[in-house]
Amino acid sequence: MIKIKLGKMGNNIFATLGSQIFAGLFQLGIVVLIARIYGPEVNGRYAIALLLPGLLATTLNLGIAPANVYYLGAGFYSARAVFLTNIRFALILSVSGMCLGATLISYKGEEFFPGISQFMLFLALLVFPFSLAQGFILSIFQGLQRFKEYNIALISYPILVFISVIVLIIAGIEDFSYLIIANIFGIFVSLILSLTMLRKHLNKSDSDKLYPIKTALNYGYKAHLSNILAFLNYKADIFLVNLFITPTAAGVYVISVQISERLWLLSQAVSTVALPHLSQLRGNEEARTTLTPLLARLTLTVTFVAASMLAIIAYPLVLFLFGDEFKHSIIPLLTLLPGIVAGSASRILSNDIAARGRPELNMYMSIFTVSINIIGNIILIPLHGLFGAALATSLAYSLNFAIRLFFYWRLTNVTPNKVLFIRFEDILMLYKLFFTKK
Repeated sequence: MIKIKLGKMGNNIFATLGSQIFAGLFQLGIVVLIARIYGPEVNGRYAIALLLPGLLATTLNLGIAPANVYYLGAGFYSARAVFLTNIRFALILSVSGMCLGATLISYKGEEFFPGISQFMLFLALLVFPFSLAQGFILSIFQGLQRFKEYNIALISYPILVFISVIVLIIAGIEDFSYLIIANIFGIFVSLILSLTMLRKHLNKSDSDKLYPIKTALNYGYKAHLSNILAFLNYKADIFLVNLFITPTAAGVYVISVQISERLWLLSQAVSTVALPHLSQLRGNEEARTTLTPLLARLTLTVTFVAASMLAIIAYPLVLFLFGDEFKHSIIPLLTLLPGIVAGSASRILSNDIAARGRPELNMYMSIFTVSINIIGNIILIPLHGLFGAALATSLAYSLNFAIRLFFYWRLTNVTPNKVLFIRFEDILMLYKLFFTKK
């Protein structure tokens, strides 16, 4: 059964990986343009301003997106039923989030986001409702395993923002607020495109049954808390660098993060395709315990090789793309790489656990590791600056993988060596799958 499923799954992974690489190149292009044209300070302020809508979209989605993927992938509900419930969620959560964000900016903006004006924070807040809704739509495509539409929706946002930034540069517009407006425009148009593509999957059916809010929340809140903690784990270092040092330092550090996280494109693509597929395999434990370790060890190996190559070219790459002003991002970049490699395999194991209907286990693991990450950053940033932030974060990512690997072992009886080390038959299987005639 596994061999039969792998053909289509492999094609979906490669198509999604290609789209994410394409999107990643445009995201990197946006960072390069802003860093080159506007300098480290504006680059830092831009990244920090967009942290708030990102945080709100992560904290207030209540885990509805992963619940959508799980229930659609397992075939419990129709796309139409899921979409109608999501509309209600999106409206309620958007109003709540805008009110919460406005209150936070009004009373704590200067304290939490030093160096960023209230106007910029309020402007960036407009990204939130569109980002929240787009996340819901993407999860429906993912749950339906409609990866062509998913990938189009995924790449449209960075492409639109990239084009908008180029237009601003050509027009000679230096006002920082227009960079935020470019993001608002990009996510809004991307959402409209996604809704247009989704319409054909929403035909009414006699088999439709209501997708209860309670059902979505019963699964979603467990995944939700885990996702919040994961977001904090990924963004705590940037926030604390800005808090303890300056926006300019954050602008330099963001380059380290942006480049190193491009190595997660493979694990993101594999996870996107694997989660609904693993949900579909409920009741077939043999298939699951064959597929997940295979995906994890292949992802870990490829990411390790890519990280090694990046380490070799990091110095000339940073200077070529961003200039001498960003040379201090090189040491943090190299320091982040071990954690990035560990995090790639951790994401695959996390999706297997979630597909078993046990997202709360991911939550418990995330609580511990995000605490270690924040404490480590608070201790090490004042002592070692950007290197300290990268070291604390890399250690947290590595610890997260070690704990998740242990839990996966206890849950499935699959020994760690089956997850960690690539085998000759893996390479042979991939060769037959992609390089021989069907």
